[in-house]
Amino acid sequence: MLIASNLHEADPLVARERAAGEAVFVEKDDNSAIRRLADEAARYDLQSHGGKRLECYLILDNLTSLWLLQTVGIPQKVSEKVDVFATTVEDLLAKTIFVRLPGIPVMFPPLDRDVISRDSEMTVHLVLVGFSSQAEALAINAALVAHYPNYCRDNRLRTRITIIDDNVYIGKERMVQRYVHLFDNSYYRTIDLNDVNPQCVVHRPVYESKRKDFVDVEWEFVNGNIRNDAVRQKLSEWSGDKRQQLTICLCHADCNRNFNEAFALPQVVYEMQVPILCHAEGYDRLFDFVNSNMAYSSIYPFGKSYCTIKILRMLRALAQRVNYVYNHCFSLTPDDPVTAPSSIDVNVMESQWQQIGSLPKQYSNIFNAMTLGTKMHSIGHTSDNWKEYYALTLEEINMLTEVEHNRWSVEELILGYRPVTEEERRFVEDDISQKKTLRDRKVHYDLRAFEDLRSDCTAKNVNVYDMALIQGIPLIIKTCITD
Repeated sequence: MLIASNLHEADPLVARERAAGEAVFVEKDDNSAIRRLADEAARYDLQSHGGKRLECYLILDNLTSLWLLQTVGIPQKVSEKVDVFATTVEDLLAKTIFVRLPGIPVMFPPLDRDVISRDSEMTVHLVLVGFSSQAEALAINAALVAHYPNYCRDNRLRTRITIIDDNVYIGKERMVQRYVHLFDNSYYRTIDLNDVNPQCVVHRPVYESKRKDFVDVEWEFVNGNIRNDAVRQKLSEWSGDKRQQLTICLCHADCNRNFNEAFALPQVVYEMQVPILCHAEGYDRLFDFVNSNMAYSSIYPFGKSYCTIKILRMLRALAQRVNYVYNHCFSLTPDDPVTAPSSIDVNVMESQWQQIGSLPKQYSNIFNAMTLGTKMHSIGHTSDNWKEYYALTLEEINMLTEVEHNRWSVEELILGYRPVTEEERRFVEDDISQKKTLRDRKVHYDLRAFEDLRSDCTAKNVNVYDMALIQGIPLIIKTCITD
């Protein structure tokens, strides 16, 4: 079932699902879409469907509505009957651009075009020009997927996300307030290029002097535009810097402005073939002509016509398997070797997925699934050869286990969790059962550096879950391709 807010009947997302015989409801706004979800849940009879929940893809109009569902969840009377995967067009488009999935071709270059191994000195740098809703969706999805092994060796090698806008403060304040715990624990800097003497204001993580850094993404907010000489100079420098993999994304709310700016960047940007993603609804035919010219072959237009629900279906299938592997590891005793399961029982997997109990925890599995392609690329594999890949070496497992913890940390901060205070830390260490009490209040004891992870109520160090999830990657991917 598809429920879409503020889309037209002729929209490709709607038309494709309807043509495939799916139940489709187009509602005027998010409130009506949520009401439709509640109504469909109320009339859905679990018993007549063998206890299987109704699968629903909910396309909301507003990023705040999506954020609320991801962090707060939905009522139990709805979740026990409907398996909801909520998104927005902007969020789905960001996943279309950044996420690598088995069996789904991608038309856009990855953020990590060259492999970033543990020994690499390269970092990913995403520059977003224009602070629209699309820019925020791209920024958050990039923060969810762009995690690499070299940060584990050198904490200075973070992914950087730069946002440039004529009035960057409005978007920055909204984003910092919405993702307060992410930004409390991150490095970010702000610079106003309209000042006579621009000064860089740096925010440092709240526990910088007391705890080891564990957030591998940093941020930069620039008040200005691409006509500014300082911005143009930086874009030129970044384009020629062999230690960073630069991607530029033009995402003003005005697609005409994006189209114009796509051809007005410093010349070195085109010469170095830096990927330029341009949000330009309705300019597809023009870009067909433009891309035939080598001078502008690195410009990639994107718009909602590129979106497909197939991406959400594949992410859901992968996420179910991630959850299965996690549950397998949780059931191990402290004396058992840390291993992923040898196979996946689909019936048990679906039952476990239904028992998750909260939408935020469901998204945690989805966000893990979004990074399988990134992790495989970090050890030299692309989606073209996933079918032939059967196991990871011990060295690869150990390397990616720490990457997984760093990724999970950013994910949890985005989902509204925060680290413990010193008082809360002592509270848990006096009584480990209190860890869950705090977690229910969205305070997570495990939000800390990998090397500082401790044991949980099962007496296992929590790093074993990361290790099992990494060991399970080939199984997760292969069963999703073959089942």
